[in-house]
Amino acid sequence: MAGAGVSVRAPVRPRWWVPVCAVLLAVATAWWFWQQARTWPTAGLDGRVYRDAARALLDRGEIYSGRFQDLPFTYPPFALLVFVPLALVPSDVAALLMFLASLAALVAVVRWCQEYATDGRAGSWWWTASLVAAGSVCVEPARTTLGLGQVNLLLLALVLGVDARASRWAGAGAGIATAIKVSPGLLVVAQGVRGDVRALGRAILAFAGATALAALVAPTASWTYFTSLLWDSTRPGGLGYLQNQSLRGLFARHSPDHASTWWLLSALLVLTLGGWVVRRHRADAFYALTAAAVTGLLVSPISWSHHWVWVVPCLAVGVRLGWRSPVAWMSALLLLATLAEEQLWASGDAPLLSQDMYVVLGLLWLVASGVERPAPQHG
Repeated sequence: MAGAGVSVRAPVRPRWWVPVCAVLLAVATAWWFWQQARTWPTAGLDGRVYRDAARALLDRGEIYSGRFQDLPFTYPPFALLVFVPLALVPSDVAALLMFLASLAALVAVVRWCQEYATDGRAGSWWWTASLVAAGSVCVEPARTTLGLGQVNLLLLALVLGVDARASRWAGAGAGIATAIKVSPGLLVVAQGVRGDVRALGRAILAFAGATALAALVAPTASWTYFTSLLWDSTRPGGLGYLQNQSLRGLFARHSPDHASTWWLLSALLVLTLGGWVVRRHRADAFYALTAAAVTGLLVSPISWSHHWVWVVPCLAVGVRLGWRSPVAWMSALLLLATLAEEQLWASGDAPLLSQDMYVVLGLLWLVASGVERPAPQHG
């Protein structure tokens, strides 16, 4: 019997899920590296391109007329300044740094999505780590981004962390992301559609400031990019390539003779729909910016499959709304498509119904969001 004034500690309940999560992390890590080993020559390829292009900037060499790892550099000049640290280390170290930075970004993105979906009750970091492990193995956009050393997860984390979480710098994230890769530009416009004039102003200033800085450092490259290369949609690769999961890619595959006309007409309709969704859910920055990102992926001339890392915020929106919402079902189907990609697209003869699955499900997600009641304000 305990003496007076002596507290008795309650027995500590064993947390069974901790070792389970640890095992999942170990298995996922081993599985991911085994997958990468099968395509080792391309591991970190895009990260090496970034590094070599930044090295050319430092050496005053050719950037947009040159080739790096036998590929052209297709990003705006400000991206070169961002990638300069990679140019200061050996190529293999640069690839490792891009991998680690993207992995850290994925952890942050998953955690923020958990917080959004659960209204701030994200739970243990063990669950976050387990979701990151599963996502890096199973979700094709995340897996490919990590494997290639791509910049997608870093830009996603920038927009979610600065803009979607309603920080005092909201808008600047999309502005800087656009200066790095152009394609997030619709996220800048979305702030205006939401009616957040201050965020729109910060986005424009951030983009203009970053672009002006790049122009001071690399005036010739800036002039070349913005006067000609920006408008060349074929420079990154073939529009009809299976991994181009945009409306332009869809029509290039199935109606090549009239692809441009169909794309322009459909892009106008999708932009209208996307604008409606952003405006309808304007009180919820996370939801509205996710809808703007999906719209941008659909209307962009090229949206490689690994650009669809926004499937993670889409899923968070679906979880927050609950299984009764059609958005939740479309989010689940979009996630399922990213899980099935490797099996469906592994051969050169992908099943017809799978060839445009990111596009179709992204469009259905937008339609479902258009009829969904406005979400309660978050953050």
